[in-house]
This record gives sequence, C-alpha cells and structure tokens, in this order.
Amino acid sequence: MKTIKKIFSFFLAVIIVFCSGITVFGAAGNIETEKESSIKIIFRDGEKPIPDAEFSVYLIADIDERGKFSVKEDFKDFNVNITGKNDEAWRVLASTLEGYIIREKIAPTAEGKTGSDGILLLSGLKPGLYLILGTTAFFDGFTYFSETVIVQIPTLDDEKNIWDYDISVKPKYSFVPDTEPDGFIERKVLKIWNDEDYPFLRPKEITVHLFCDGEIYDTVKLSKKNNWRYTWDKLEEGHRWVISEEVPEGYTVEIEQKGITFVLTNSIGTEIPPDGPEDPDEPEKPEPDEPKLPQTGQLLWPVPVLYGAGILFVAAGFIRRRGGHEK
Repeated sequence: MKTIKKIFSFFLAVIIVFCSGITVFGAAGNIETEKESSIKIIFRDGEKPIPDAEFSVYLIADIDERGKFSVKEDFKDFNVNITGKNDEAWRVLASTLEGYIIREKIAPTAEGKTGSDGILLLSGLKPGLYLILGTTAFFDGFTYFSETVIVQIPTLDDEKNIWDYDISVKPKYSFVPDTEPDGFIERKVLKIWNDEDYPFLRPKEITVHLFCDGEIYDTVKLSKKNNWRYTWDKLEEGHRWVISEEVPEGYTVEIEQKGITFVLTNSIGTEIPPDGPEDPDEPEKPEPDEPKLPQTGQLLWPVPVLYGAGILFVAAGFIRRRGGHEK
C-alpha cells in the first residue's frame, strides 16, 4: 500500500508542475481593449539619429480581451489573412498591405516625423494590430528606406508578466548615397499559384500595379504568355518601389520582396466552387512555393491540462491493477 501511495504522490507532483504553467500563462490577465496606448518609433543609423523621417501607422485589426483580432473595415476587401500569424508571416503581411494602402489612399490612424533625436512618439492609440509605414528619408548625403512592419499592442513583458501598452519599435532600413544615378535598377514580379487542386479557378491574367514613392508608375498584365512574370529594367535609383495586385476572386494574396523580386503568391480561399471547366488552363509554375509558415496564437493552456489528465489516468489504472493483486 505504501508503494501505491508513493507512486500516486509522484504523479500528483508531476501534474502540479505541469499545470502550474497555466497560472504563469494567465497571470498577465485579460487585455484592456480601451486602454490608451502608444508607439515610440526609433529611427537611427547606428548611433546617428535620422530626423524628419515621416511615419504613418494604420490600425488594421482590433483586439479583444483574449487576444483575438477583428479586421477593420478598410482592410476587409484586400483578401489577405491577418489573424493567427507569427513574426515572419507578419513581415510578409506588411509588405502585402503596403501596396493596397498606397493604392486606396487609406488615411492613417496617426502620423508624424522623427525629431532631432530620431524618435517619433505617437500616443492616444488603442490596443490592436498596427502597420507602420515610413516614407523615403533624406539625411547627411544618404536616402533611407525603412522596412514596413506590423506590431501588436499590447505586448507581453516576459520579465514582469504584464501587458505593455506603450511599445517601442526600431524599423530595419536600407540606404543609398544621395548622388546622381549613373544607371538604372531593376524590379521584378513573379506570380506563384498555391492552388494545385483547383487550377480551373485561375484567371487568364492578373493585373499588377507598380508604385513609385506612393504614386502609380506602371500597370502590367501577368499571364501564361509571359510565364506569370515581368521585369522593369529602367527604374531610377533613390525611390521606394512597391506593387499591388488586383486579387482574383476566390483567392487571398501575399506579396514578399526578395532582393529585387516581388514574389506574389495567390492561395485558394475558403469558398470552393463544386465544379470547374472540363479543360482548365494550367499555367506553368515558375518556381516551387515556399514552405508553409507555422501559425502561432493558439491557446496554450489546454496542453498542460491534457498532459496532466493523461498522467492521472495512467496512474489510476496502475493503482487499480496493483490493487487487484494485493491482499
């Protein structure tokens, strides 16, 4: 009997250790959805502040007290997937939404310029998912291009295990010397279809817009005839080049810039027609699609509970079996 008690005590201790993660995970409490929040943008080249750099922030999704996102009305028609993402997927999402914000001339939630210290503080915001978009900045003989990013308010302070409603962001950047261009640069666009089971949904062609510093520069058609790709080979240096796509019905879109190439991926949506044409037009697939990114954001608390329950059942069965042999 003493052996049974020892075994039971051991398994109970294990369950307590695993289930203690529930308290840690939930200690931060619910999100205060109306709490006044802020974003501090720090834009510096090493230790050198970059002043007068313009930034705009856009609230693309509200957040509820449990951390679930609800897409704002201005972004519902862009056929992009916003919720349940990790940091890498948010980077792609930011690149995708930038072109649509420019194309549709969506008004920012807040905007401003960095001061002499290279810092811009935007206050009076509410919790949610924000896109931060910077314009081309000129300083000390260089042209700076900040990377478009997506951030969440609030973030979890791991050390204190509390929600932080005043966040700081240091956008990544690239730069070129402010000299007369001695030539041209290239930008390419490559279409990837992520719809192997439903090729009959693909349109005959798609429309892509190229923007230069926020203004439309060119519009091209991609189709099987040009192998779903295009190259602009005479673009001036020192400008911010962005693209957007007129998304075909039934698809979502992701736009990611890899070097000089915009990789434009259309994935099948949730509503699939039951039948398609007998002879679908299957375009050649230029390159294999990128591996799918894992999604985060799921609730973590069931894991230790289920794990602990499993151990408890095993222990109970063991005890019952031992009890049947002891007199």
